[in-house]
Amino acid sequence: MKIYFEKAVLFLHAFPLNSNMYKYQFEALEKENIPYIAVDYPGFGETPVFPTFKDIKQYTDYIVSKLYENKIKKVVAVGDSMGGYIMFDVWKRHREIAEGFVFVSTRAQADTEEAKKTRMATIEKIKNEGKSFLIEAMLDAQTSPSTKKDSKKMKELECIMNQATEEGIINALTALANREDNRDILKDINIPTIVVAGKDDEKVTPPEIVKEISDGIPDAKFYEIENSAHLPPFENPTRFNELLIEFLKEINF
Repeated sequence: MKIYFEKAVLFLHAFPLNSNMYKYQFEALEKENIPYIAVDYPGFGETPVFPTFKDIKQYTDYIVSKLYENKIKKVVAVGDSMGGYIMFDVWKRHREIAEGFVFVSTRAQADTEEAKKTRMATIEKIKNEGKSFLIEAMLDAQTSPSTKKDSKKMKELECIMNQATEEGIINALTALANREDNRDILKDINIPTIVVAGKDDEKVTPPEIVKEISDGIPDAKFYEIENSAHLPPFENPTRFNELLIEFLKEINF
């Protein structure tokens, strides 16, 4: 028999990972008896690639369909990086399901023209050479010095990233390059929100960039987590879990 929960924490993973990046959060929420759901994007983890998925809205609608499929009516969404972009779209088009947001290592701005060109060049290189170079670059860019010293964690991250298909990576890069700018909607987000940055994130989403989200959302709180870069839930799960569970309890979720 399948057990349904009307409310759950929704975990949205970073690129190019999958929901396994939140394994420490799953353990923590299970101890607290807090329901959760995590969805791998098409082409990542256990979800097969959908060749036509090249827009953030498509990823959002796929995730929302999984919520309805599991009879989940309300969520607190936790989104790292690409997950945050999906959360912005949830607010625009599916806000009736959102009771709270936890933005992690993400930004409200759209890609600059230079960033778009870089993504397109990466796509061409993947088509010609495969994904290995990208995985190597992401492992370096997304992790803090303390995480790099932990060979077990680094190997685990590499395994998670390598589960992504090349087509899935290419589709996601296209969606990321063409995503909308979300700065104009920040002032309209009126649900409980916390924003988290990795203190050591120098290459992907520096804390000052992430903080612009909390600065724009009324009453949002901002936190920097030490010993983490772009992946605080995985790099420093103890501190991240403290913040997450405290937030969930504060809003009586």
